[in-house]
Amino acid sequence: MRKRRRPTASSLTYFLLGGACLLIAVVIATGVAARMATTGDVRGARHLVPVLILGVPGAVLTFRAPVFGVSYGPAGVKYSGLLGARSYAWADIREVRVAVLRGTVYSSDVPELVLASGGTDQLHMLAGHSSGRANKRVKRLVAELEAARTTAS
Repeated sequence: MRKRRRPTASSLTYFLLGGACLLIAVVIATGVAARMATTGDVRGARHLVPVLILGVPGAVLTFRAPVFGVSYGPAGVKYSGLLGARSYAWADIREVRVAVLRGTVYSSDVPELVLASGGTDQLHMLAGHSSGRANKRVKRLVAELEAARTTAS
């Protein structure tokens, strides 16, 4: 079995959104810095709050979005989410299944790893949203992961 990488369907969207936030933060910071340099008014530093509000999430999304997804191979599974990554050997995974997270407007199908230790780990960045029906993309991904797990076992 060769190693495969499956990015999330929304990685490009997160990347573009993060880039836009980062660009806006840079433009605001440049304007505030130029104004503070010309007027000498240090009280203008309070205008840097929007830079922090837009810049930090923008930087996280811009630099993390390209690695969102799951990669799997003979050794196991590696999941990369918003704030970190987790790895599991196939021996540590008992089953891969679809978990349904119910909401008030729509539901989300999420790939879920059932661990040999008895716990579960939901791969939230790979979720698929639907209104009542099962998400086909998530079902295909779960079938691929389960097939890879049974092949490696």
